[in-house]
Amino acid sequence: MAVKNSTKSKRPDPDALLKEVQGEESKRGRLKIFLGYSPGVGKTYAMLNEASVLKRRGEDVVVGIAVTHGRTETEALLKNLEIIPRRRVEYQGIVLEELDLDGILTRRPTVVLVDELAHTNAAGSRHPKRYQDVEELLNHGIDVYTTVNVQHFESLNDVVEKITGIRVQETLPDTFLDRADEVQVIDIPLEELFNRLKEGKVYIPPQAKRAVENFFQRGNLVALRELMLTHAAHKIDTELLNYMRSKAIAGPWPAGERVMVCIASGPYAKQLLRKGYKIATDARAEWYAVYVAKPALKEMSERDKAYLAGALNLADELGAKTITLSGTDVASEILHFARENNITHIVIGKPLHFRLFEFWKGSPASRLLHARSEFELHLITPTVEKKEIEVKPTPEPRAFHPKDYLLPMLMVVIVSLMNFFLQKFINPLSLVYLYLIPTIASALLFGMGPSLFAAVISLLTFDFFFTEPRYSFTMNHPHDIINVVVFFLTSIIIGQLVKITKQQNRALQLRIKRITLIEEISKEFLSLPPVEQFVGGLVHDTKGWDNALTVFRTTVLDYISHIVITYLAKIIDAPAFVLFRGPDAKLRVWARNKSDLDLASNEMAVAEWTYLHGESAGAGTQTLTNVKLFFLPMRSLEETIGVIGIQYDFKSLLLDQRRLLGVVATLSALAAARWVKV
Repeated sequence: MAVKNSTKSKRPDPDALLKEVQGEESKRGRLKIFLGYSPGVGKTYAMLNEASVLKRRGEDVVVGIAVTHGRTETEALLKNLEIIPRRRVEYQGIVLEELDLDGILTRRPTVVLVDELAHTNAAGSRHPKRYQDVEELLNHGIDVYTTVNVQHFESLNDVVEKITGIRVQETLPDTFLDRADEVQVIDIPLEELFNRLKEGKVYIPPQAKRAVENFFQRGNLVALRELMLTHAAHKIDTELLNYMRSKAIAGPWPAGERVMVCIASGPYAKQLLRKGYKIATDARAEWYAVYVAKPALKEMSERDKAYLAGALNLADELGAKTITLSGTDVASEILHFARENNITHIVIGKPLHFRLFEFWKGSPASRLLHARSEFELHLITPTVEKKEIEVKPTPEPRAFHPKDYLLPMLMVVIVSLMNFFLQKFINPLSLVYLYLIPTIASALLFGMGPSLFAAVISLLTFDFFFTEPRYSFTMNHPHDIINVVVFFLTSIIIGQLVKITKQQNRALQLRIKRITLIEEISKEFLSLPPVEQFVGGLVHDTKGWDNALTVFRTTVLDYISHIVITYLAKIIDAPAFVLFRGPDAKLRVWARNKSDLDLASNEMAVAEWTYLHGESAGAGTQTLTNVKLFFLPMRSLEETIGVIGIQYDFKSLLLDQRRLLGVVATLSALAAARWVKV
């Protein structure tokens, strides 16, 4: 059967609408990036050529800085453009020319050209990096045209080093590309680039020879060109998604490939992930591992939790984005996510066993198969190793509490006494439905078992005392049999509904608890005043200011680290450590939840690696796994502030625990960032 879009899928996404409205109403300038994959592809030429077109249209365009490298064609385009004189800075006896930020703000043009976005400014400049100058210009409502090569983006730093053997020193955050209003890819064939290099249009001959021997190798340029096109495609794909959500357009649109693998807590999930990874790799597509948590998650067995954790670990290793959805209708949640995120391929396991419930309602795979949508459905028949099938968990013995059955029996007795009195005034056929009271009460108070027990006892009591012939378990009239059957089915349905409601309530309480935890730790950190307010009024000179900051630094970091330790204990019951840089610039333990524990030298080495590289390491990760702890970096917007260490295997964490740990690490980093450098 076809599954119709839910109401929520037909409504515009509020966040996407807000971004669109803010973008229309904001006085922030527009940013256009001319993106290339190598020096010499023509980024500066294309930028100046566009500026000439704008000037002919009557736009107020100026050149803030343009680096021509002596190229005749590029310099010719500068003749008809207004150039803001550069700011001269003397550094170690050398006079450097930098962007005159104040001069541009005073001139206040409509559009300014700023070449080489990733450039590092000379010491003593207002901002250490040129992209920060551009950010200030944009905030003042000035449009900026700028150039950059793809290898200068921070996330690609390690990849570019592996490709070229060269570590790019001048980098900028990837978020700058994400915030760009327009990206123009400057792409020329490799042969044309090599010809330009030979003709001296990229570097002067001695430099060109060294460049060809090192950076300008065909393999390097092919890889960098592919990175540039992939990054540009991802930027366009993100813009398309935001547009679709703001306009409530149901996907998918055939503008890019996206793969979603639907996993469950079982031994087959890893097989589906491997298949999804292969599909995504072949299509060069972004892919998601999606798990739909039903209300019964609270009652998931330890073995199923282990299966789910293992699947999520594999998804992380294979580069998938792991997503947890919540709802009672698995198929509807999958369809809504697919349409909202422009998914083009869905990978799901084929049901192996016949189930009456699935036959009645339709399995998720069956409903997806018949859904009206443009995605491709990959139905995989799961296979699993024999040893995994043979190992079955020992069923946990259910605790028997006599009062759970005595109280329902007592309620049946009370209702029966009421019926003896009411039968004088009410048709005896209607008395059976009063026995729903103990059945529903038993389901609410004690669960499904006592509820069924109350239903059976109620039926036997009603049959014995209130149906003809009385005081026997036989029935003479068909209507009595119909009443009893209807009552019994109603009791079962009500018991199941009560059970589901209780499970949903437990799941809701669990989510509320997690949200409350995040809210509480946020309030704790937000209660810290800024550095200036903390010390302001206590000191009146520079020396006193420095001394006061040094005194307060330790106190504040102690406070932050103990907040972190407190909330880590609410997420996971394991020894934990918080590390910051000390006054001697060495990483040291700032707080721990068990005073008798300390970090060994090899564990400190792993913590140092985490701090320097800003990546998780240790037990259960993919890096430096020969220690008992895993370490998480506490990263602010641009750098690592500290490290959290937990004596636990990272692979054993559930997805919710990982997310909460990530939230704690991020919030603590933002709170500590103001004090670490003091």
